[in-house]
Amino acid sequence: MSSALVVLCVAPMAAWGPAHAGPASDPAVVAASTAPDNDRVCETSRVPVDLQPGIVVAPGSDLGPTFDQEVSRQYLLVKLCLPAGRVPRGVQVLVHGITYDHRYWNIADPDDPDVNTYSWEYHAIRAGYATVAIDRLGSGRSSHPLSTFVDITSNSTALHNVVQALRAGDVAAPGGRRVAFSEIALVGHSGGSITSMIEASRFRDVDAVILTGFSHKMNVDAALNIAASSYPAVLDAQFAGTLLDPGYQTPRPGTHRSLFYSPGTDVDSRIIERDEATKGTYTLEEIDNLPLVLRTRLKIDVPVLLLNGTLDGIFCSQSPSLWTWEPSVPPTRASSSRNAPTSLTPHRSARSSSPILDTI
Repeated sequence: MSSALVVLCVAPMAAWGPAHAGPASDPAVVAASTAPDNDRVCETSRVPVDLQPGIVVAPGSDLGPTFDQEVSRQYLLVKLCLPAGRVPRGVQVLVHGITYDHRYWNIADPDDPDVNTYSWEYHAIRAGYATVAIDRLGSGRSSHPLSTFVDITSNSTALHNVVQALRAGDVAAPGGRRVAFSEIALVGHSGGSITSMIEASRFRDVDAVILTGFSHKMNVDAALNIAASSYPAVLDAQFAGTLLDPGYQTPRPGTHRSLFYSPGTDVDSRIIERDEATKGTYTLEEIDNLPLVLRTRLKIDVPVLLLNGTLDGIFCSQSPSLWTWEPSVPPTRASSSRNAPTSLTPHRSARSSSPILDTI
């Protein structure tokens, strides 16, 4: 395949994460949020990962002993799905954005919970891929080290560990099988796209990269709004008793709609309610080093597909030539479709975007 960066500002695909609203989320709302695993068999497990944050831990410092204790006990939750009855060569590793988790990639349709309207997992399987949906480091059911150590660098290292485990056949597969994949594509959403971009550039160990809800230039006001609309997760009823340190943040009750769904976006209000009920955490370190990360000169020499919405108030505020200044990134082509937000999966146009998977 030739190296080409394709930019498609298309309708949004939903966002998902460890959730929590108001006083406490309604269990029925949370349970209704996830679509069934139709036409596939899945296995959920943990993959041990290295802890390699971007900060420098000085020998003898207060953080030194803490870091040493944290290094050996980190892991990511991974959900590996295979098409029923066969094992494909290629796998898509699905990396969610901040305040979401692996469930982002398998959102239930409020009109018919048994169908697959908003399930990236399902459509990827139908296109002939296996999928691995992860909870990023410090998110969902993955380990939560000291928040100081959870940033884009440490998340990209953990993602690299998953990629290597998939190539070696070390990720638990359905039926106790051992499956090694020869072709691996990273698929990111928003903050997960940044993690995927940095992993592909640092380690150059994947065959393709798909970045959704993302472009290389961020709306600074939107980023500041996310920070201003969040507070320490331990103050939220959804995270009571978790003992997360104050560096773990979550959106304040009632703010998820304004943060991730611009006015005019075509998303079922019931999905947004479920989005609020399943909100998760992010760390201050992930936000603080974004300006530096987004100025990183990339070394990506595999095909890159960029999917974004024209109403993405966080990342779709610039022209389609957004990456032409990068010397080590493939050339750019662009197209757009209207009224899609940062959270792409739950957007009603997701059903018309799924054929894109057939062309990857």
